[in-house]
Amino acid sequence: MSLSLKRNKFLQLFHNISNSKIRHRGPLILRLYGLLNELDFENENRFILCNFIDQNSELFSLSRDIYDINNNVTLNQLFLFAYSKARINNLIPNLYSEYINSINAISQKIDAQSNLS
Repeated sequence: MSLSLKRNKFLQLFHNISNSKIRHRGPLILRLYGLLNELDFENENRFILCNFIDQNSELFSLSRDIYDINNNVTLNQLFLFAYSKARINNLIPNLYSEYINSINAISQKIDAQSNLS
């Protein structure tokens, strides 16, 4: 499947997810994380996770700035840290919102680029 078709499929899935009321957001966060990686949006995924961790760094008791250690850990390690801290601190809705808001911005950018071409 071409990258363009994958992105269109992703946008359709994202619009369905973001327009419905979801109770169990954990599995959807994992799915969104995987879809971003599949579509070669690893940097965006890293940004979403770092932003979430940075916003909650005091709650997570980080001794160093997440942006300093960001590139010293794998994306999977970063995700597992953010997800586990979100679960422990009842912040799954916040992490989910971070993904939804960021993916919405990405999809708007993709739509704007496709309208220009």
